[in-house]
Amino acid sequence: MAKAITLDDSVFKDPPKPPRASPNVAPPAAVAPVAANDPPPKPRRAAKVEHVPLQIRIPASDAKAIKIAAVQADQTISEFILACIHAKLKA
Repeated sequence: MAKAITLDDSVFKDPPKPPRASPNVAPPAAVAPVAANDPPPKPRRAAKVEHVPLQIRIPASDAKAIKIAAVQADQTISEFILACIHAKLKA
């Protein structure tokens, strides 16, 4: 944290000098050095997200009915709810 200084006319005439860095400390390299014969690095791909989680609270009786319907449709609960949302959006 910077030191507090008193405000008087000398502050505005001669602004304080910024602190000097230690001569023994080298700045960190921004990028690792690359040899001339190394292949260029492969670009990173963003992680593909198939489903974005949605958290809701529903009554226990409705949760049980959804679980039973998902099992009867041979789907996971997430797949069943997603199918229900798509059907509702088309309607």
